[in-house]
Amino acid sequence: MLKDEIEKLVRLQEIDSEIFTCETVIENFPVLKSQMKKSIEAATQDISFIKKEQKKIQVEKKERELELQSIEDEIKKLQKRLDEVKTNKEYTSLLSEIDNQKKKKGEIEDIILLLMEKEDEINKKLIDFSRKSEEVKKDIEVKIIEETKKMEEMQKRLEEKKSERAKIVVEIRKDVYDIYEKIRAGKKDGVAICKLEGQSCTGCSMFVPVYVAEKVKAKKEIVHCENCSRILY
Repeated sequence: MLKDEIEKLVRLQEIDSEIFTCETVIENFPVLKSQMKKSIEAATQDISFIKKEQKKIQVEKKERELELQSIEDEIKKLQKRLDEVKTNKEYTSLLSEIDNQKKKKGEIEDIILLLMEKEDEINKKLIDFSRKSEEVKKDIEVKIIEETKKMEEMQKRLEEKKSERAKIVVEIRKDVYDIYEKIRAGKKDGVAICKLEGQSCTGCSMFVPVYVAEKVKAKKEIVHCENCSRILY
């Protein structure tokens, strides 16, 4: 009886929908895993950028400290020469030069102070980012493990459903199965048979004429939705 064939198709569709879901999860897993790994890499890159900024400040601070030391040494030499000069002109000139060096020293000290403040800020930022990065890394690693297990379960379920499918296919009339397969092959969601609810096709949500609905209820022939061509039951 055609009624029995339709019932078999409904069960086959349930199996095919599960197979479709499993295959989608398995197919998308590599991309999902890659995206999660990129999230870890992005967090690591942020840390790397901060460390470069930190190094840059440290190098500049060191250079300024060496420059400051050089100025201080120069001031000492000039002050020592004050005891050796013999004229007021030379003495005045040395004092002026010492004064200029002290101004440079003050400017360098201000710069070093600013660099120290920047270094403190970036050190705190590095600690904060490192902590957050580690949290992100751990969360994503746990998620990767969970998704891997889910994928493995899907793989196992896929094999079970394929086996179940093979058993039911042999029980369906070939002409009926061929119609089902032809429709299913043309649908992105892989749905070839769907329920008629009221006057609507649940496959495309379009209105079904009364005469079509009556044919579906009679269950004497395979009836298609006039809009999406799916088999109605």
